[in-house]
Amino acid sequence: MNPSRWSGARWQLADLLDFEALLAGGERVDERERLIFARDIRPQLAGLPDDRRRALGLRLWLMHCRDRAPDRIWPSWAWSRLIDVLGWLLLGGFALAGAMLAWGLCLGNGQRVHVVIFLGLTVALPWAGFVLFSLARLIGRNAGAPWLIRVLRRPALARLAGDRDLARWAQAFTDSRAARRAATARAGRLLQWGGLGFSLGVVCAFLISLMIFDVRFYWEATPNNTGLMNSAVSTLAAPWAGIWPAAVPGDSDVRASRLSGTAGQQPPGGAVAGAWWRFLVMTVLVWGTLPRLLLIALFAARERWALARLDFQAPRHRALWRALAGVTRGAVAESSADGALVLDVGGHDIDGGAIRGFLLRRLRLNPQATQRVSVLDADAEEAADRALAHSPGHVVLVAPDWALSPRSAERLQARVRATAGRATPITWVIVADDDGTPGAPEAGNMARWTAFVDGLRDPATEITAYDPAA
Repeated sequence: MNPSRWSGARWQLADLLDFEALLAGGERVDERERLIFARDIRPQLAGLPDDRRRALGLRLWLMHCRDRAPDRIWPSWAWSRLIDVLGWLLLGGFALAGAMLAWGLCLGNGQRVHVVIFLGLTVALPWAGFVLFSLARLIGRNAGAPWLIRVLRRPALARLAGDRDLARWAQAFTDSRAARRAATARAGRLLQWGGLGFSLGVVCAFLISLMIFDVRFYWEATPNNTGLMNSAVSTLAAPWAGIWPAAVPGDSDVRASRLSGTAGQQPPGGAVAGAWWRFLVMTVLVWGTLPRLLLIALFAARERWALARLDFQAPRHRALWRALAGVTRGAVAESSADGALVLDVGGHDIDGGAIRGFLLRRLRLNPQATQRVSVLDADAEEAADRALAHSPGHVVLVAPDWALSPRSAERLQARVRATAGRATPITWVIVADDDGTPGAPEAGNMARWTAFVDGLRDPATEITAYDPAA
C-alpha cells in the first residue's frame, strides 16, 4: 500500500457497505493485523483528535483489507452499479416524461401553446412537488430510515445487487445519524437527477417541435391582466434580459398574444412567436435546469460533510477499534510515555503505583498522581476536581469489576469530561479487587462494563481490562 494515498482517504457510502460486510462476516483481527496497524496506519493518525482518529484509522484498515484481497467481490461494486443504474433510469425516465408533456402541449390544441399552462406544468408544478416532498420528509424525518435504505432492504433487490444480506448494511444507518444524513443526501441527489432529466426532456422536445411545426403562443384571461403578465415576464426574464433581449417578450408582444375569446382568433406568429419560444426555453433552462444542477452539487456537498462526521461509536465499531489499536509492546521508558492522572473509583486503594507496569506497557501511560473519587470524603473529591482542572494529558479511571452502577458511573464520566475538557482521553481500567490488590476482571462483569462505556458514545473514552501478566 502507498502511504501517500492515505492522506486523502475519505469515507464513501459504498465504503460503509464493505466495512459492515467485513464485520458481519466475522473478520478477525489477529496479531499480524495489529502489527500492520501499528506499523503502517498508527503513524498516519498522529496529532489527530480522538473523534477523527478512529474514522480515519478504520478507513485505512478497510483499504488494507481490500488490497489484501484483490480478487474478492466486494458488495460496494454491486452497490455502485445499482446506484448508477438507478440514476440513469431516473434521468432517462423523467426526460421521456418531460418530452411527452412538451409534445402534448405543442401538438395539441391546433399547435397553439398557452404560455401560462406551459410554464405551470413544466416549471411550477415540478417545483411545487419538490417543496411538498421536502416538507413531508421534514415532518416525518424521524419516522425511519431514508427511502433509499428502505428500498435496499428489499430481499429481491438485495439479490439483484449481488448481496443476499444487504439488509445488514442498514444497521449502520440505525446506529449513526451522520450515515443517515449521508444516505438522505444521496437520495435527494438521485431525485434531482430525475428533475434534471425532466427539464432537459422538455427543452429538447420543445425545440424539435419548433423545427417541425408552426407553433404559436398565446395567453387568455377574462379580466385584462396585461400589466400582471408583463410583470411576470419581466421577473422571470431578469437573469438573462441584459444578455439576450430577444428572449424577453415586450409589452407589445404580450398584448398581441392575448386572446379575447373571439371565435377563430389565432395567435400571432413571426417576431411575436419568436420572442415567446426563446423566453420559454430560457425559463425552463434557468428556472428548471440550473437550480437542479445547483441542488445536485449541494446534496453532494452535504453527503461529503455528513460522511466526514462519521464517529463509529457503535459497540461493534468500538470493539474492532480496541482489537486494532490495543497493541502491546515490551517495557516502555517513563520518559517516552504520556503522563496520566489516575482516579481510584470508590476508594479501593488501587493507585497508579499498583498498576504502573500495566499502564506503561499496555497503554503507554505513566501514572503521575492518584486521587480518590466517588467516596464519602469531601476533601478527596475536591482534590480530584483540582487535579482534573489542571488539564491532565490523560485520565485513567480504575474501577472494580463488580462495582458497576450505571447512573453513578455516568455521573462520574460527565463530571470528569466537564472538568478535564471534551478532548481529554479517558480510559476506564477494570480490575478484580482483592483487598486492594488488582487482578484480571471476570468476563461477565467486564462485558457489562464494556456495554456501559460503549453506550456513552464518547470518542475520547475507552475501556480495557487489567491484565496482571502485562
